[in-house]
Amino acid sequence: MKKILIADDDVSLVEILKDELEEAGYKIITAFNGKDCFKLMETTIPDLLILDIKLSGMSGLEILEGARHKFKNIPIIMCTAYDSFKTDYEVWASRIADYIVKPVDLDELKEKISKILGE
Repeated sequence: MKKILIADDDVSLVEILKDELEEAGYKIITAFNGKDCFKLMETTIPDLLILDIKLSGMSGLEILEGARHKFKNIPIIMCTAYDSFKTDYEVWASRIADYIVKPVDLDELKEKISKILGE
């Protein structure tokens, strides 16, 4: 069973994603701030990370930088409510697997996850 770490400070969104993705057959691990996310990456080594750009304690962009140094092979989907970050996708394209904008289209997210994980 593939493990997905969801790091977002929106508790409601995390619960919705967790329920949907568990129903789709994934093991879900959650973090609500940047520091917890990075600690969980070290202890659980997920198959995929869904990462909010704006997190407390350590931003998603800081986690992205750290992850690329320490966990080069973990695919990352950046997630944000701010559509303006979409223009930055080209800059991140070599370091992230994909990008989603909130509100999250669950079917689109599941398709992206399936493609990224080669299922």
